[in-house]
Amino acid sequence: MRGIDVTEAERILCGVLAELFGIPEVGPQDGFVRLGGDSIIAVQVVGAARRAGLRITVRDVLTLPDTAALAAAARPLARSARSGGDYGVGPVGPTPVMEWLDGRGGPADRYYQYLVVRTPAGLTGEGAAEVLQAVLDRHDMLRVVRDGSGWQTRPAGSVRAAQCLRRVATPGREATAGEVAREVHAARDRLSVGGGVIVQAVWFDAGAGLPGALALVVNHVVVDGISWRVLTGDLARAWEAVAAGRAPVGALDPVATSFRRWSELLTAEAAGERTAAEAPYWRGVVRPGAGIAGRRPLDPARDHEDRAGHLALSLPAATAGPLLTSVADRLGADANEVLLTGLSLALARWRPCGPEVLVELEGHGREDIGAEADLSRTVGWFTTLFPTRFALDGLGAADAEDGGPTAAEALRRVQEQLRAIPRKGIGYGLLRHLDPVVGKELAAAEPAGLGFNYLGRLGGPGGDWQLLPAHGARLDAPGPGMPMAHAVEVSAFVLESADGPVLHADWAWADGVHDEAEVRALAEDWFRMLGALVVHAGRAEPAALSTAPSTLRPAVPPASGLTLDAIGQDELDDLAASLGLL
Repeated sequence: MRGIDVTEAERILCGVLAELFGIPEVGPQDGFVRLGGDSIIAVQVVGAARRAGLRITVRDVLTLPDTAALAAAARPLARSARSGGDYGVGPVGPTPVMEWLDGRGGPADRYYQYLVVRTPAGLTGEGAAEVLQAVLDRHDMLRVVRDGSGWQTRPAGSVRAAQCLRRVATPGREATAGEVAREVHAARDRLSVGGGVIVQAVWFDAGAGLPGALALVVNHVVVDGISWRVLTGDLARAWEAVAAGRAPVGALDPVATSFRRWSELLTAEAAGERTAAEAPYWRGVVRPGAGIAGRRPLDPARDHEDRAGHLALSLPAATAGPLLTSVADRLGADANEVLLTGLSLALARWRPCGPEVLVELEGHGREDIGAEADLSRTVGWFTTLFPTRFALDGLGAADAEDGGPTAAEALRRVQEQLRAIPRKGIGYGLLRHLDPVVGKELAAAEPAGLGFNYLGRLGGPGGDWQLLPAHGARLDAPGPGMPMAHAVEVSAFVLESADGPVLHADWAWADGVHDEAEVRALAEDWFRMLGALVVHAGRAEPAALSTAPSTLRPAVPPASGLTLDAIGQDELDDLAASLGLL
């Protein structure tokens, strides 16, 4: 096996998966998708394997049937720190998503994300500062500043934890939701890209011997969903070192590829032949005729994020658990494909939509562009945004509501549409924001009316330095004055509960373009269609997960049958249980 013992590789990878999924044990025959994996967790698997000396790819993780096959595909990898030519300090060229933010207008200083984690009972103010300092020194983009010449990262030690950390005493008790919200908003208002104030941390100190909480508030321009997973892991490792009396920064693994280097690679890729060859595809996607009808056009002067309507819904573990594990595995799909299949079925029934609809998707952006880059430990904003055109014609058939043949047709279409996207969408941003000619054409196209972002699983098995569900996270929290990017937006993520994984969906809409009744109808129908997919999977023949495009078949004719309206959620859960999916 070219220098790798298969049994040892299996042991390493089973341990990696068990840690990432927060479960006691993973065996060689356990599959990544069956465990509930998604592309974001796949990036973490690749990074953890690299640190253990194994080379695997995200494609391997997502497509191979089990851990044994993944171990067989692994190759030896020499461990190395960041190469001498990749110095992360200095000028950082704007990436497509950074250019996208500039194009939106509005105050970038308060465009932020936050996360609240549990802190150990033994933490002190001095220890908290040491832990935070180690993280600030390890990750270059946490020390970025925007001056007259652009973005610049500063040397380690130039940002002091004492200037970023605030202690709030909550003697003998946990911080309340109101206290956390007030402090998070105050921290947000202290952020300043021009002043280099990128990170603010608030430690809620319950007193000696009691666990507390740490709210990390970070300007979005330097952080994304995978970055948060890197940061929380580093907080835990730094604290282990501090508690043991060791220097914490030495406990943190090196960052192989800096964000500064990645920005250079993207600039070169934008000018390359491979990206230019994608232009016809993206012109076809944004052609006219896939808008979402609203009462008026989206207006950046008055449709701001802080004025948007909001709706939060949760799909319980009884449905979300199998949906993202056994159902996805049985249907030969990944989590994103399953969720978007349910959404396409719901959109086919939504009054403002026609036979096609343009949806802007978000991806994690840490894609393989042919250059040698390991981004598994790089903190920064890598997100890709790209439009996708969904064909809805025929998907409104009534049989979809009880998991009939139309559900299968919807899944085939979604898989074909998503798998036809070149390089998982990274080329669109390169053309739209870094190509001066094609970018103008794409900018003139009608924008997508709906934005969709699946953030994957947040948090772990609980414990110190893990997400506190009571206070949670906001990974899409622009401050006041930021224009909305879409008339309707949904961010979905999974949090573990005592009953299993729960799917949470946060909807936002421009009031005046759409109203709450419209958005609620779409949101509730989406969850109903996801429930229908659970039922459909119980009838379907098991399929092998593949990245090859599926064959698009003609839409099936409507069929009569029992609808979800008629049976309700409890009976739907009973039906799914009878099919062996719960």
